Amino acid sequence: MKKLTVILLALLLVVVCFPTTVYLRKGGTVEGEVISKDDEKFVIKAAEGEKTLKWRQLTNKSIEEIHPELYEKLKVKALEKKINIDGKVTKEKKNGIDFSRIHLSVEKTEKGGAYKKVNIDLDLDKYSSSVKREWKSIRFYEKECYGKINIKLNGLDSKKKYYLKTIYSHYIKNDENARPFAKKTSSEKNIVKTNNLSGEISYDIDITSSPFYCYKEKLKSGCQLNEDNKRKKEYGDKADGWDISIWLDDTLIYKEINRKCRMDPKNILH
Repeated sequence: MKKLTVILLALLLVVVCFPTTVYLRKGGTVEGEVISKDDEKFVIKAAEGEKTLKWRQLTNKSIEEIHPELYEKLKVKALEKKINIDGKVTKEKKNGIDFSRIHLSVEKTEKGGAYKKVNIDLDLDKYSSSVKREWKSIRFYEKECYGKINIKLNGLDSKKKYYLKTIYSHYIKNDENARPFAKKTSSEKNIVKTNNLSGEISYDIDITSSPFYCYKEKLKSGCQLNEDNKRKKEYGDKADGWDISIWLDDTLIYKEINRKCRMDPKNILH
């Protein structure tokens, strides 16, 4: 009996103690051996010592690799609560809408077209001869970019009419080191978009921001710059996050503030 107990403990030790790389939701990794785990947390022995981490700190992939049984439980629990990868739905009714049947998905992307060659008119007489030589040796290219919000709503009543209102701010960070000719775009703030919904149970809605611009430079064939002539090959404005609020009729169903997804506790869908 003692031998059997020792063997079982040894097998348990082999199962629990295994080297792995843990990926954190907020970025970064932890490498080491998992030495214990339960449904709330686990302990990993890293190079700098033992660390206790909670499962909510990990990416889904890491949870599945380290504790597949817990991962399956969470999946079942998610389905029971009608949670999908993009949103959660409560079993609440408000303003005559049964929100327990509705799923919401909000995705944000930044898009850019192809770079196109542009001709830049600049008075070179006020610049030094080295600047003139550099300028004449370069081809300039411009790309129009924009942000995009994709809203998916599923589970609506096709016999009812709904009013969807989206208010967004799209933040733009200007490049202070860009060439003087580069277009500088201002952030969009509190832009309102509305949609009347009826006759369908699901909708896929795209909202596109105003454009902003990026640039790159290439040397003309046969031209070469001196090492002292340092220049930035790519520059221009960059997207710097969103504020988004979405209402279905008069009910706030989604809110994202200050470029970090902080959900309003009063939201019906969040």
